[in-house]
Amino acid sequence: MDTAFWIPALGLAATSLLVVVGLLNFSVFWRQLKLGRDQMDTAVRQLELARKQPDLYLIQRAIAETTAHVRLMVERPYLRPYFYGGVEWQPGARASEDEVLAMGELMLNTFASALLHSAAFPEYPVRGIDRTIMFHLRRSPALRRLLFETFDRFPFSGLSLLCLKHDGRPGVEQDLQELIGVPGLDETEAQRRRELLALFRSSQPRDPIEYTALTMQRRR
Repeated sequence: MDTAFWIPALGLAATSLLVVVGLLNFSVFWRQLKLGRDQMDTAVRQLELARKQPDLYLIQRAIAETTAHVRLMVERPYLRPYFYGGVEWQPGARASEDEVLAMGELMLNTFASALLHSAAFPEYPVRGIDRTIMFHLRRSPALRRLLFETFDRFPFSGLSLLCLKHDGRPGVEQDLQELIGVPGLDETEAQRRRELLALFRSSQPRDPIEYTALTMQRRR
């Protein structure tokens, strides 16, 4: 074979080799590009998870706060009627009065904490929590009694609790008037309750929980 044959053949082989090398380089580049894209997607997911972490924490806290009493109810099922069934404690019952009141204090404190968190953090999952609080306040004479007797312990959430206790404004106003007229009340607390009544009369938040936020703003 002469040179006229080998030169084109070698040129074709060299071109084919360049094409193969180019394809291999492209394949490596494509894999690197896909790997980089996967890493970027992973970074975005991690960033999104980190962004949602505070919200997830608040959801977990909301569930924990509003169900803290359930474990105790499982251990002491005889307490359930006083908080689920509208039963009022009577002397001679299996449950002692101290047990019922202690459970009531735990529930009111956790409900108040949930209301404060909902007022401070817009991300707090308040929907569902308000229904839980409403359910228990409307079915438990023990909770309603404790709310009246310890109303001074809920300076920010007390008005919201009263609103969740009732299905209309007249009942809330009547409760506030009775709370103002409690015998032996010191003037500072009486004035605070009068201010709550004035706030209630002058504003109509869409949700009872908004009263907690309003009260916190007024006290700053």
